[in-house]
Amino acid sequence: MLPLLGIFFVIAFPAGATLNPGGTVSFYINDDDLNTSHRGIDEVSTSGLLEFTINGISIQGPSKIVETNNDSGVFVGRISIPSTINGRPLQQGDTLVIKYNDASDYSGNPTTASKSITVAKHNTNFSASAKNVRIGQQFQVTIYDPDFNLDSRKVDNIPLSLIEFRTENGVRVTLDNKAFDSKTASLRETGKNTNLFTASLKMPKEIDGKRLKIGASAQLKFTDITSPSRTTETLKTNIKIGLR
Repeated sequence: MLPLLGIFFVIAFPAGATLNPGGTVSFYINDDDLNTSHRGIDEVSTSGLLEFTINGISIQGPSKIVETNNDSGVFVGRISIPSTINGRPLQQGDTLVIKYNDASDYSGNPTTASKSITVAKHNTNFSASAKNVRIGQQFQVTIYDPDFNLDSRKVDNIPLSLIEFRTENGVRVTLDNKAFDSKTASLRETGKNTNLFTASLKMPKEIDGKRLKIGASAQLKFTDITSPSRTTETLKTNIKIGLR
């Protein structure tokens, strides 16, 4: 339920919503004045009703908002976030503002309300499920990274090609190599809006004709290019290749 905050309409973002360049953000409008069909689900044009800006610059918003249920008076919209604003990449500190122009409040007077959300810095975690992985053994790679959570209503992905596997004896590939026998080409988000991504792989005996050395160390390196600060972040974890 959306809090009314002492007024008869409110703008809100879902709990845990994040603003990611190139992603999508949902928002809610709670205003029973828009609920004109009590037996059906209303759709309302946003023209003249809502304004969308990032750092004061207008951006394209949805053409309509849709009531969440019959007679709820709560409407949902989804806005696509650009990767750049005014020719500059979106970055940490940039702020989306949604302004709602209410033609008639509870006292019959026009009024406005606004809600903002800011691109924020997130900590990224990268790990493997085991430090010693035998040849033929399944292991999991896990990444926590809100920047890859591009749509809170869908399960997102991180390509396995962003993770490098490197051994002491010169093997250097990415985890999308077919030798790792992954069932997917990406780390899949564990659920909608969890920010946690995982993939299961199998430690191969050889990669591209090169045998893996038992007892050798291997390094997994994840290169994250989605940081809101527009810097490249590299995270590493080491595993040892063991016997069966």
